[in-house]
Amino acid sequence: MPVVPVNGSGHPPWIADTNRYMPAATRVEWPGGFTQTYAAGLNYQASELYFGSPDYPTNSFLIPFVGFGVQQGNNSPQETINPNADMLIDEVFFLHPDGSEYPVLFGGLAAATATAATGIVWGQVMLPAALPRRSIFGIRTVWHGTVGNTYIGGYRVQRHRGEKYWAAGDLASVRALAAADAPSTPDRDPDGFYNTVGNVSNSQPLAYGPALIFAKGWDGRPVPLVLSDSLVERQEIAASADARGNMGVWRRWLDVPDPVWGETMPLIMGVPGAKSQLELTGSGSTIATLRWGLIDIVKNTYNGGLNPWTFVFDQSGRNDNNATASTWANFKFGLIDRVKTRYGAGTHVVGLTLWPTMTSTDGGRTAAAYSVPILWNGVSGTLKAVNDAIKASSRYARVIDVFGAFTTDADPSKAPASEMFPLGKVIGHPGNQDGVTTWDTIKMPSGIPRGAVVIFEYQPGLWAGRTVLSEVVNGDGTSNYKVLEIFATNVQDNATLYGKAMNLDSGTGTTTHVHPLLYTILRTVSRIPQSEKMKFYPA
Repeated sequence: MPVVPVNGSGHPPWIADTNRYMPAATRVEWPGGFTQTYAAGLNYQASELYFGSPDYPTNSFLIPFVGFGVQQGNNSPQETINPNADMLIDEVFFLHPDGSEYPVLFGGLAAATATAATGIVWGQVMLPAALPRRSIFGIRTVWHGTVGNTYIGGYRVQRHRGEKYWAAGDLASVRALAAADAPSTPDRDPDGFYNTVGNVSNSQPLAYGPALIFAKGWDGRPVPLVLSDSLVERQEIAASADARGNMGVWRRWLDVPDPVWGETMPLIMGVPGAKSQLELTGSGSTIATLRWGLIDIVKNTYNGGLNPWTFVFDQSGRNDNNATASTWANFKFGLIDRVKTRYGAGTHVVGLTLWPTMTSTDGGRTAAAYSVPILWNGVSGTLKAVNDAIKASSRYARVIDVFGAFTTDADPSKAPASEMFPLGKVIGHPGNQDGVTTWDTIKMPSGIPRGAVVIFEYQPGLWAGRTVLSEVVNGDGTSNYKVLEIFATNVQDNATLYGKAMNLDSGTGTTTHVHPLLYTILRTVSRIPQSEKMKFYPA
């Protein structure tokens, strides 16, 4: 097979196998979190989702859809968030970037049924010509159910990328909405819940779509099977996704098309809240092996015994935290042992060190207000002992120590506070300043990225935040920004402005901060050298 060269290559040769199915899309999500109920007049639904293809031409797409969902939090990643009836797929289309649409067929048929709690159905499409490298392509999925039954989904639509979620009372009507490229149905993408995470009653609805997307054309570069939890992409939700749908540190970092080390398309196995100790184990009400069965069908049925990945990338472990460092570390190591039992003792595994969690008395605004519990102290506490165990473990062929990329140089036990991201001042003040009339536009310095959360001192000593949805550049160094949160906040002139560093994950007064927001995510990505991808290759 041919060796695929890379400009300025410093990596071992890539030996192409263009007939081997490998992950072929950014942005894919396992369904789960919660179930939703088909409402009258809204029980025929369609999602239109957009994905980024790998950095090589692809074709012969293999697209599984499932009837099971995965817990997020609690007992994650157990596969027990299931609909009470089968998922009834009416049709699926592949949306080519040239505007063409191609039907995705299930054994030659347009429709398929994914059996509730266990089912997997396999859609396939062959394009007339290979999809160009790093394309943006879409998948439109149409499905239905009986009013009152429940269903699952995994995708919060990313509006700025043209994604849609429609619903109607019959197939013809939902097809018409898609054909017209109509706005999303308000019930399925309500403004008040856009870019929010929670439960079925208080968060952005979840659309059904592909569980994974595979294709042929692989050029031989490394492909990671990612053991993961929420720190792969949360607390980004929808509005901050990049042009290829990526969110979070690791999806963004892997997708960088570095001129030496290349882009790395991942096979993400985990979900928010995942615990290493519950992954790849269990049965019945504790099962967490259905996803693994799916990727092994690709291996054994479609790939002639070859895995759709080349190495394991272990980001998991934070949700197994324990006051005894050895117990915590052994939960993480136990998952690696189960992976090697399934796939072979020689499986190449790359480990990652874990990041701290802070508490704060000012919402994460200043470093001085942060505290780090002994459990999460990576300099002198339990987390340090766990990270030392990760770096010393023979279970890993290589380890990427990413602790310092996330924490600050001034205090390496802590992540950045918002004061690390000064943005200048709010320009003038938004709205009528009467404390009654709401406003949704604010003038600030140009260049604040879409989806970023900013905080500003709206009155002396008082701070508020907004999420940026869009920017209109004025040409004088300022821009008018549309924001997500619409309130009547009375903002003083020239209020101090920061990019918000960390999500407020829980608490009032003294708050807990686990997940980085966009400014910290982008900072962390920039501080992890792309040359760490050299560890993806066996020695």
